[in-house]
Amino acid sequence: MTEPFEVRIDVADTLPAAITGDQPFHIAAWIFLPDTIPAVPTVVTLFNGGTYDRRYFHFDVPGRQDYSLAEYLRVRGHIVILPDHLGIGASDRAQDQMLATREIAALAHHTAVERIHAMLRDGTLVGGFASLPAFVKVGGGHSMGGFMTITQQAAYRTYDLCLILGYTADGVHLTIDGKLIRAHPGDLDPAQPDYAKRDRSKLRATFHWDDVPEDVIAADDALLVEVPYVLSTQSIMTGIVKADAAKIDVPIYINLGERDVSPDPHAEPGFYRSCRDITLHILPRSGHCQNFAETRLEMYDRIDRWVGDQARNL
Repeated sequence: MTEPFEVRIDVADTLPAAITGDQPFHIAAWIFLPDTIPAVPTVVTLFNGGTYDRRYFHFDVPGRQDYSLAEYLRVRGHIVILPDHLGIGASDRAQDQMLATREIAALAHHTAVERIHAMLRDGTLVGGFASLPAFVKVGGGHSMGGFMTITQQAAYRTYDLCLILGYTADGVHLTIDGKLIRAHPGDLDPAQPDYAKRDRSKLRATFHWDDVPEDVIAADDALLVEVPYVLSTQSIMTGIVKADAAKIDVPIYINLGERDVSPDPHAEPGFYRSCRDITLHILPRSGHCQNFAETRLEMYDRIDRWVGDQARNL
């Protein structure tokens, strides 16, 4: 795989001092640049889900291939941005992480992505890469990344196209003992610690289809990171993004696994009341983490073709 290069974007000027402590505050991101830019350039930003960092979309399994959606898209001519959420991975943590709500994170993410877009336009992102005066801005994410994409797009209209992967605007459900159970956690509890590491063993039936190889699951488990309590809890609250989803008016691609977090996948398009162009793709033999499914290349290919077709018709 081609290794990306790293950028760190200071977004402190847009955030409250209670978050930044009046210090520089960075969102970290990997950038993947294609060898050839198509006639209609596309820039695809993808945010990972909870318990992961940006490595989710650029995943290496020893002895196996084709687990990097970022590389798959890069090879096919897309510029790809993989940021870490505020407070996760290489991005900075808030002075008081309990104040880092979805609205604060959406502002930080929007600012970082917009500043990367500006560097692409003026040719200052990296030496030797020519300026791109115009390109189609695509944004999305998996699970908590989809939750944040909905929040961000409704507030700032960052993107021309949206990808909502493994998320539901209804409210997250988990597969427990063969039954789909609503995961609504109740109100935020300020007594909880800022960060926690989740026990993924209880999520295996939700995350993975039955045919996912054990070495892939082991490599996946090695990606486990601490998640901020507020963002991860908000992301599974019932109906928290319903009003935001209804505001999004750009074309949307929704991908859900055959066994995923939505109680009714075919009802998902109905939450996006302002959107006139919605594609629903249910990935066969896939759990919630489509990126590890044996059928993942079907999703990779569909995203590549959907983005390309939409970009050419905007």
